[in-house]
Amino acid sequence: MDWDSNMTAEQALEMKLASERSGKRLMVMRNWRYADSSKYIRQYVSDGKCGEIYAGRCGWIRRRGIPGKGGWFTTKAMSGGGPLIDLGVHIIDLSMWIMGNPAPVRVSGSVYNKFAENEDKPDSEHAGFGDKKTGGTFDVEDLAMGTIYFDNGMCLQIEFSWASNIEQEYGFIEMRGTKAGFKWEGSNPINNLTIYSDDCALFKPAVGIGKPMHAQNLRHFIDDVITGGKPASFTPDQGLMMMKILNGIYLSAETGREVVL
Repeated sequence: MDWDSNMTAEQALEMKLASERSGKRLMVMRNWRYADSSKYIRQYVSDGKCGEIYAGRCGWIRRRGIPGKGGWFTTKAMSGGGPLIDLGVHIIDLSMWIMGNPAPVRVSGSVYNKFAENEDKPDSEHAGFGDKKTGGTFDVEDLAMGTIYFDNGMCLQIEFSWASNIEQEYGFIEMRGTKAGFKWEGSNPINNLTIYSDDCALFKPAVGIGKPMHAQNLRHFIDDVITGGKPASFTPDQGLMMMKILNGIYLSAETGREVVL
């Protein structure tokens, strides 16, 4: 799979510069940040209750959940990539946001395309997205794995798939700290949070998703950013860095080498 490692990062930079030149407000939607459990664990980490977060892993893997097979989702020229760019952008962003947005410095990764010709028997509701096209294009990955390294010494392992021979669809975010660690897991990881620590071996805070995340994200942009003139919760610089991460992982998979961001 050929990949222009600068394409989408350059486009993100163009959007950032256009916003600055025009004086217009620019914010990308990252609605997973608005779940009650997301805000809870971010505050928990910010308060130092986990100590030093030094390692983590995150992912969203499906058994059979290829969206719009043969259509836009699986055509690289239109989508830019497979599950890494479709699912990974949200889970990686949430993981980094919880950590306080440390600066990524290098990445390594591998991608695979193993289910393009396999019979498709979807078992995920998400496979209904997009328009399927029999005999259409499937030139993106169906599985991506890798590691992101940060300037504070932390590493984050990642895994995202549309199709894998696993038991069931599964999402997770796990962080390990010197005082405590936490984990989301299940078909909807943001609704199943567990904290592990020395003084409390198992703690499940009574928080879930809360109000609709999408609506909260929109309300923040309208009420706070546009009307109230407050800073956006997601900055163009964070969006630019995310595209550099994704592009870097694809480039690493293509070259077989670690990529410095």
